[in-house]
Amino acid sequence: MRSIDTALGLGMAAREAVRAGLDRAVPGRTTIPLRIHEVTEHWLGGALGLRPGALTSVRVLDTHTGTAARARIAVKSDSGTVPEHLFVKLPPRNYLQHVLMNVFRLGTREVLTYHALGANPPVLVPKCYVAQCDRLRRRSILVLEDLSGTAQFRTVVDTVTRAEAQAVIDAMAELHIAFRASGRFAHDLRPLTVRTTGDIRLGDLIRRRFLQDITGHTKDLIPEAMKRRCQIFFQRSADIDAFWAAQPQTLIHGDPHLGNLFFTDAGPGFLDWQIATAGVGIRDVAYFANASVEPDLLRTIERELVERYAARFTAAGIGVDLEHLWTLYRASITELFLAAVCTAEAGERMQSFDVSRVGVERAVAGAAAHDSFAVLTALIDGKRV
Repeated sequence: MRSIDTALGLGMAAREAVRAGLDRAVPGRTTIPLRIHEVTEHWLGGALGLRPGALTSVRVLDTHTGTAARARIAVKSDSGTVPEHLFVKLPPRNYLQHVLMNVFRLGTREVLTYHALGANPPVLVPKCYVAQCDRLRRRSILVLEDLSGTAQFRTVVDTVTRAEAQAVIDAMAELHIAFRASGRFAHDLRPLTVRTTGDIRLGDLIRRRFLQDITGHTKDLIPEAMKRRCQIFFQRSADIDAFWAAQPQTLIHGDPHLGNLFFTDAGPGFLDWQIATAGVGIRDVAYFANASVEPDLLRTIERELVERYAARFTAAGIGVDLEHLWTLYRASITELFLAAVCTAEAGERMQSFDVSRVGVERAVAGAAAHDSFAVLTALIDGKRV
């Protein structure tokens, strides 16, 4: 069975590697740019629905590439409706990162999420001007509000205050309430709920590769017992998935660490929706809190944060079992552990060592404080916690 699983996972990865390679090498009929120099006055004007010639200049200010290529551009227009600066996201320049984007449909997910959030989103996000994807090539592009002059940004190694943590939790609650048990998950948001057999098998392969023998630069931060217990992620992945799928679903960000947030006078907002999915809201809460609040402070306020989150649901007329929610919070910390350790094990091509080390330290602190792997095991075994 394992050999079949391996073949399915590797087959999907190989298919997306070919797709990305052909997309980069063979011109085809698509209206979506692959590189920032292709975001011309003509293309951008058409994407924005402007009359021909309304844009007189598009100039690249700076660029960066990671899991996506990012660029700030300066725009000159006589339309009176286009900002002078915009932010663009495209497929990454690095081939392996491009394959990764295709395999996990990162660009497609983000485009779909911006469409789902709409013109009046329940949380602060950059204003979206263009969100397009080519499903055949898996190519995608976003043209967003440039927040560089109006928002404050943090990095993964930073922390938040108690008041900032409360504000983020309030925002998360509004998002999760807005999409709770939404009928849209059977329609336009269905791609956020679907995982193919290949998706599942490849996920198991990745978790086995990185967690079966943790040897990277953060191995000294992880207790030996935790190294053994975390193997549950590939040993019982089907049971874990089934448990979380049985809980009430909503739209979750999936990766709400400080590097994917911004702060304004109006409150916190959310960036980089590449792994947005249908899931359990408390997982966002646990991920954010344990990734972004210094552990000593978090231990004194995390119960309060969960109670605050629950109170928002109660005020919206949605009943919440607080003790069960707290138990789910404790188990959800394992999701941050999974993300942090796999990122660290992948090496600096995914994240610099100083950043990934902080992520692992905080994830281990949370999982240890709550015995999170034992809680998760009890939950999937149907036992009381």
